[in-house]
Amino acid sequence: LSFPNTKRRITGPKSIAMLMSHLLYQRRNAPYYVEPVVVGLESVPIDEVRIDGAAGELRIEDSSSCLQSIIDIARRGQHLLTTTEDGASSQPARVINRKRVQRPFLCTTDMLGAQSTSSSFVASGVASRSLYGTAEALWRPDLSGEELVEVCGRAFLSALERDCLSGYGVVIYLIEGTGDGDARIVEYVL
Repeated sequence: LSFPNTKRRITGPKSIAMLMSHLLYQRRNAPYYVEPVVVGLESVPIDEVRIDGAAGELRIEDSSSCLQSIIDIARRGQHLLTTTEDGASSQPARVINRKRVQRPFLCTTDMLGAQSTSSSFVASGVASRSLYGTAEALWRPDLSGEELVEVCGRAFLSALERDCLSGYGVVIYLIEGTGDGDARIVEYVL
């Protein structure tokens, strides 16, 4: 996929997924028979919030949905009402640091461009319904490379046994960072 990038900025995976979604939706009357998967690293801002109080300070370094209201209060420079054993008190909250981190972005679309995103895994193709069930049962956060290959292999083989039109045989490519900016690709044939 190529399009003019006059500002010489790197296009993020979320933007590419949205572009793909629009392209597929434009062809909804004569669709492309594809189910693309968009995977990449997206730069996400993270705020570090400090709440000063009588008992010291609390630092929050996450922008998950449950903490978003605390971060919004800190951005506005307002006080945060907290409850302690002594009773309720109001303490100033402020953003002390803003940094950007790389988070994985996983997205798949159907033939009409409807997106499905996840923070854990996505599946696409003929046996994707069978694949989702097995993968949800076996996948857990922070798997090592070998564990991930084992889980993926089990999920693929289980899904292929339930759908005879998918063919048979699995090749898994594991891409691991080496720590010095390079990547190592390992092939597993099941």
